[in-house]
Amino acid sequence: MDYSNPNFLDLAPENSDPEHSGVMILPLPVDLTASWVRGTAAGPAAIIDASHHLERFDEQLKIDPCSAVGGIATHPTPVFSTDPQRATTEIHDLATGLVRPDRLLVALGGEHSVSFPLVQAHLGTWPGLSVVHIDAHADMRSSYGGTEYNHACPMRRILELGVHVTSVGIRSVDESEAEFIDGERSRMFLAWDVAGRLDERGEEIVESLPSRDVYLTIDLDGLDPSVVPAVGTPVPGGLGWFETLSFVRRLMDTCRVVGADVVELCPHGGLHHADAAAARLVYKIIAYWASSRACRDTSALNQRRPEDE
Repeated sequence: MDYSNPNFLDLAPENSDPEHSGVMILPLPVDLTASWVRGTAAGPAAIIDASHHLERFDEQLKIDPCSAVGGIATHPTPVFSTDPQRATTEIHDLATGLVRPDRLLVALGGEHSVSFPLVQAHLGTWPGLSVVHIDAHADMRSSYGGTEYNHACPMRRILELGVHVTSVGIRSVDESEAEFIDGERSRMFLAWDVAGRLDERGEEIVESLPSRDVYLTIDLDGLDPSVVPAVGTPVPGGLGWFETLSFVRRLMDTCRVVGADVVELCPHGGLHHADAAAARLVYKIIAYWASSRACRDTSALNQRRPEDE
């Protein structure tokens, strides 16, 4: 697999300028606390490589998302400490310098532990943030594998920041997590209740969010393994491709998504369709964000009074 070009979509410089692009892609090749199959550190490069084979035009929305957002920049791939706690601090410091009100930061994992410092970085700009979490696992352990910064713990760390977490597609929960979950601080929609019915339940989920400013984190094992088979900790069942996209679009249209990550791709030879699905999901997130932003701008323009002209 060719990882020589780290630019998402293989864009020309005029379409990927880091100062003026409306979207910044941040590769986070972190794989420090894997509890089963290791390899998520290769996830960001695999997603970027697969993105070179995507069509730029979105056939559903009838737009070129890259042009609609003013370009998609890709941050150079960083190298982090091998200590999970120190790596968490390094990710937070890096992301804090990249978060801007006029730009969507989309991080590529790497393991799910990266979501905690990413959310923490966004809180500086959006203090009333809530998190929507698509995953097979609750990720609310107090600690795991000897560290509080394990990939099984990010939602617990986020809740400790005072941020509300709404989890969707969960189908693997430890007893300690089930006892911890607090309805006032978090809400969990199990895959048993929503998989195959997310189009029906989507409005209820979105309307239950306590804040319209949302950070979206998607662990790829939240989707059915037939869609993304190359993950480190697979679980049978899960969300379908089109219902996931419909839910993300509803979320974008209803709320203001201010940041996002797609994590836990574990590239595996012969399963390059998993890389393609991950890259396509990232670009659809960008497409829906572009479309929702355009709708909000049009709505604001239509609401201007004549005397404002």
